[in-house]
Amino acid sequence: MTGTFYFLSILLLVFSGTMLFPAAVAVAGGDLPVGLNFAMIAALVAFVAGSTFLSLGGNMRRFNRVQSYVLLVSAWVVLPLVGALPFMTIAGINPWTAIFESVSGFTTTGATAIGSLERLPLALVVWRAELQWLGGLLTLLGITLISAPAGIGGLPDRYIRLIGTEGHQDRKRVLSAALDIAGFYVGVTLACIIALLVSGIAPIHAVCLAFSTVSTGGFVPIDGEISSFANPMAEMVLMVFMLAGATSILWQRMLLVGRVQVLKQHRESYSVIILAAVLGLVYAAVLFRAAGSSTVLGPFQALREGLFTAISLVSTTGFEVRNGGFTVLPLTLVLFIALVGGGTFSTAGGLKHYRLGGMAVQAYRELGRLVYPHAIRSSQFGSQTYDIQLMKAIWSFFVAAIFTVAMGSLALALENMDYEGALIAAIGSFSNIGTLYTSAWLPIDAPAWPEFSAFNSHTKLILCALMILGRIEVLALFGALNRTYWFRR
Repeated sequence: MTGTFYFLSILLLVFSGTMLFPAAVAVAGGDLPVGLNFAMIAALVAFVAGSTFLSLGGNMRRFNRVQSYVLLVSAWVVLPLVGALPFMTIAGINPWTAIFESVSGFTTTGATAIGSLERLPLALVVWRAELQWLGGLLTLLGITLISAPAGIGGLPDRYIRLIGTEGHQDRKRVLSAALDIAGFYVGVTLACIIALLVSGIAPIHAVCLAFSTVSTGGFVPIDGEISSFANPMAEMVLMVFMLAGATSILWQRMLLVGRVQVLKQHRESYSVIILAAVLGLVYAAVLFRAAGSSTVLGPFQALREGLFTAISLVSTTGFEVRNGGFTVLPLTLVLFIALVGGGTFSTAGGLKHYRLGGMAVQAYRELGRLVYPHAIRSSQFGSQTYDIQLMKAIWSFFVAAIFTVAMGSLALALENMDYEGALIAAIGSFSNIGTLYTSAWLPIDAPAWPEFSAFNSHTKLILCALMILGRIEVLALFGALNRTYWFRR
């Protein structure tokens, strides 16, 4: 496991360096003790990670597929635990709440167990937003460097094959790909920050909102909803960049370089955009009808709010223009869309449109086989070659995901939660859209569901596990726990 510890130490070194940004924010704001606290935590983490890195630097590191799974799982567990330290030491938040907040941020779920942000130092609010951004970056790196080359859940690997089943990694290719992805991600984030600044959002809020939007997170840097900013232009900016977070980063790069022929084949990103547009029109129509008069809610405002809510749901960001905005449509429909999520090679959560498309194509083929059992049919859906191994991988992931959600909702219900609330919380956590859980689903006279801050330690642990399982594509955990591999060591 030398290779796993070696690369995990590199991740921890980078992670410790990111704590210097909130430290700088604290010092710039005149809060020197908070800045020093961040710096001390960063130094401690860097010392441990650096010592591990140097001690393993001269050793041979065989890094096979199982070890890459172990690295993926370890990163999603260890980094949020380290990220919880500032919440505990600076704000005095109890460990389970701090871990829940850190995991929720790092997995870009956006569920908060902190009642009010007013009691937090500004640097912690920034760190909370930065955790989402870092989690979005790790999501992209994990998919392109590990999950897709391994074909986890039937992910397409046509674009990048960097990790083999045995032997050494090609470090230069991995580093080049990682820097390429990170550079593009940073560029999109900077574009979002600039657009928000132009729209009139205050600089620190622009940074936090950009971190949340590009990573499809959901944390808002103030107490309240997006409507609290009272800035329609900023809402338009957020819509554009939420769609950027929900569509494939590979498709976006091809769009920028003008590779038209390849763009035509990349249909998944178009399905995400079309679904968001259609759902937005439905939301707008329902909102306008519920308002009852154009003086209460004008058609253009209804269209803007409807599109914003739809894009937020499809991208699994979780922003709401107004409290309970998702509940305008039937619960079953909203849960289905949240469970499907966005596109592959994106920061969005959920099962992904690619997998749903594959299952739909196979179902259509099997129905046709009932009538024409010997007919010759296309071996592709979209631009992806269709074969039985691919469909086995997709269906395996689907079964594992549904089983995880079912067991998670059952475990939550056993913690004295209403089962409907438990199911919504489980799907929201697994699909990384934590704000889906809200008492607005209930009738007005019904008792409200407990807030995340009121959950006990067991419930928070279950939700944290669901968030992480949703991010590592579930099957990576089974790969990391491969019994045959560990028994042969």
